[in-house]
Amino acid sequence: MKGCSTVIFEGKPVGTPDPGTFWRVAEEYKCSALFTAPTAYRAIRKEDPKGEFRLEYPLKNLRGTFLAGERLDPPTYEWLKRTLPEHTKIVDNWWQTETGWPITCNPVGIETFEAKAGSSTFPVPGFDLKVLDTDGNEVERGETGAIAIKLPLPPCCFPTIWQNP
Repeated sequence: MKGCSTVIFEGKPVGTPDPGTFWRVAEEYKCSALFTAPTAYRAIRKEDPKGEFRLEYPLKNLRGTFLAGERLDPPTYEWLKRTLPEHTKIVDNWWQTETGWPITCNPVGIETFEAKAGSSTFPVPGFDLKVLDTDGNEVERGETGAIAIKLPLPPCCFPTIWQNP
């Protein structure tokens, strides 16, 4: 047994009573990781742009914050980098409930890469991603386009489609 515990926080991260709520809970329960959507940190940043409330809590145990559910925008990433303790990794994940696991992420535990603002790093095993132009043609590396997942999908992904197993 690893002795792992999960603390589930329900509510908003600001105004309960202040924008230090996440930090207070993480410190009180000696959390080693936080997992949330970037929206939570955007709300905290809006109320506490300098990150002053975080300074009230040392967060010595916090090794990482994992973000998923939507894009981690560069300004929020940079704010987290300035606000969190230096030893805390910021790990962006791109996935959706239907995919069963991240489509792209920084594979902590396999090989951790230097994070870049605006990038959730690399495709994870099982997903074959392509970047396409508006005509559906694959673009050159470094060019902007729409991200597409090439078939076949990994075993956990979209096990059924509405009324069509």
